[in-house]
This record gives sequence, C-alpha cells and structure tokens, in this order.
Amino acid sequence: METGNFYGIGLGPGDPELLTLKAIRTIRQVDCIFVPKSDSKEDSIALEIVKEYVKGKRVIEQVYPMTKDKSVLSNAWVKAAEEVRSEVLAGYDVAYLTLGDPLIFSTYIYLLRHLITMLPSDVIHTIPGITAYNAAACVANYPMLIGDEKLAVVPVTTDINELRPILGTFDTVVMMKVAKNLDEVIKLLEGLNLSDNALFASYVGQKNAYFTCDIISLKGSGRGYMSVLIVKRKK
Repeated sequence: METGNFYGIGLGPGDPELLTLKAIRTIRQVDCIFVPKSDSKEDSIALEIVKEYVKGKRVIEQVYPMTKDKSVLSNAWVKAAEEVRSEVLAGYDVAYLTLGDPLIFSTYIYLLRHLITMLPSDVIHTIPGITAYNAAACVANYPMLIGDEKLAVVPVTTDINELRPILGTFDTVVMMKVAKNLDEVIKLLEGLNLSDNALFASYVGQKNAYFTCDIISLKGSGRGYMSVLIVKRKK
C-alpha cells in the first residue's frame, strides 16, 4: 500500500480571506482533516476558518489538555502523532490545521517533532501561514521594518525586565503571549518613553478584532488574550 502525505497547514490569524491558495488547494484535496482543540468545550477556531472547504470530509478532532504538566502533554502529543501516522500509513493524505504560521510559537511544532521520527521525511509538508503580527501591522498601516532595522519576536515572560535590553537593542519588537502581563508591559513602556510608539491588536482577522495605538487606555482592560503588541524604538 502506498503511503499518504501529511500537510501541516498554517491558516493565518483568523480571516478566511487570508488563507493562501496553496492552503485552500491542499485542504480541498486531502482525505481527512485533523483539527486541534483544547479540552474546554469551545468550538475549534481553525475549523470555523476553513468550513467552506471541508464539507463532506472526514474531520478528526484532537483534544489537547490545558496543563503545564510536561509528562501529560508529551503523552498527548505522542498519541496525536500516532493517530496521524496511522492515517498516513493507511494511504490517506491528511491535513493538520493550525492558526498563524505553523513554525512560529505553534503547538504544531510539538506534533511535528514526533512525526519526523515516525514517518519518511518526504511525506511531511508544512505550508506557511500569515502571522498575527504581520496581519495586524498591515491592517493598521504600521510599518514594521525599513532599511537596515532589526526585528525581535519574543514571548512575554513573568520577568518583565527581560524586555528592557531587547527594547533597547532592536528597532521593532513584537511581543507575543502578553495576556497575563499586559499591565506590567504597559508600565515598562511608559517608563522607557515608548508607550506612544506601540500597536496593540487582539483577535486579529476575527469578528471581534480590536486595534489601538492608545496603549495607556488598555490598563486594567483584560484585553491581553489572543493579542500581539508591536513596539517601535524612537530614533
């Protein structure tokens, strides 16, 4: 029996019109679709984005536990990879859907690490997607880089002071995962006189998208979930 193909597909930030032609063509051609989902009861955002193209296809939802327990997470990823491998070795072409770009802060990477050890490399294909920060900058007409400027893309950790040298070194800093620390980040930007040089965007490409350059107004708003913060250094 001939082995099928696996496609990890980046869907972009949430707007179906930001899907690439390659992503749409692949979704239409595959035999089944794997859709990641948290263990909450929320519907899959990924599936909603491509619903027009998956009608009649076999859809397999993979539920991942919302935990930081590495052993629990590892077991979940191994199980998910084994499910994918089983379909591919049975001769099916399968797609795995993921928001944004598959290889930038994506849970897809954990699945890919296991699949690389389970399947021939020539049947594994990753299709890029537009990142939330690229989409946000374009919506707001916010130039990210020009000339020889440097860019940093960083997750926000609990130690906000780790951002100081980054903000002092790079011309543009993209901050991801700001949800729990938004107020502290705003305070830092105020202290560095950078609060009026930033763009905040949440739920980019989705119906409840929100954009603002008035960063101070976000204090206490709780708007950090599914958001990105882009900061330009003054010259």
